[in-house]
Amino acid sequence: MTKLISFSTFLLLFTINTYSQRWKSERHSLVFDAGISHFMGDLGGGTKDAAHFFGVRDLDFSATRPVVSAKYRFRIIEQVAAKAGFTWAILAADDASSGSAGRRMRNLSFTSNVLEFSLHGEYYFIKEKANPRYSFSSLHTIRNLSAYAFTGVSVIYFNPKAKLDGVKYELQPLGTEGQGIGDNPAPYSKIAIGWPIGLGAKYNLNKKFAVGIEISNTFTTSDYIDDAHDKYYDNSAISSKYGEIAGKLADRHIDANGNSLPPYPSGTTKRGGNSYNDAFIYTVVTLTYSLKRDNTGLPKF
Repeated sequence: MTKLISFSTFLLLFTINTYSQRWKSERHSLVFDAGISHFMGDLGGGTKDAAHFFGVRDLDFSATRPVVSAKYRFRIIEQVAAKAGFTWAILAADDASSGSAGRRMRNLSFTSNVLEFSLHGEYYFIKEKANPRYSFSSLHTIRNLSAYAFTGVSVIYFNPKAKLDGVKYELQPLGTEGQGIGDNPAPYSKIAIGWPIGLGAKYNLNKKFAVGIEISNTFTTSDYIDDAHDKYYDNSAISSKYGEIAGKLADRHIDANGNSLPPYPSGTTKRGGNSYNDAFIYTVVTLTYSLKRDNTGLPKF
């Protein structure tokens, strides 16, 4: 009886140790994401100002656009991983679809392709668990579920554009707030730093594949992703410096009936709001593919 208890104890400890070390053989994986983006800035939105965190109350679902990415994940320790990769997304907003009458009369819009390189750190507050070979538990499949929080840093390239009479124009070279005129600042940079924060969950289908979902909000160092930052500038000066198209795209405000109005005087506020920088939300479905290791410990396909 004593030998049986000792053997059972040894077997149990061996099994627990084997399961607890499994993550070491699955350190390397590829992650593919696809989903939707929502822009959180000065243009478009709902009836209220953004909350500047996850800002759900100011989402404009008509401005939903696609996002896809490919990333590499490395498990540093059992509960901590690093993930790096590239993302392509479209961000968009249109005052015409806003729930705010003031924004609709401002009548600005933009769309931008976004290219992003990101480095995330993930912390698994619900760890992945290996399923025992023999199990009599009705909760067997729940062991395949894990969840994590993540944050990190990203480098973002953007290029806002807007349509006028069916033609799309790049906005940054047009100095729509007087950039590059007189003592005004030079045109803004189209590169920004982002600080993402988010949550994710993952479900292991088998030893190779897992599916999941992530939602994140990325705060950026730029307030120009939508080309709107602060005040209106002298429209005639903009037209003189950058051309008639620049003047038309700088000030497109209308009355409540949709009729065009003369340009605002220089210095008129609320072309944009300079209190907060722009942000965007990604909601994506993830597909994870675990890589084998070769004899050197490096991943192999």
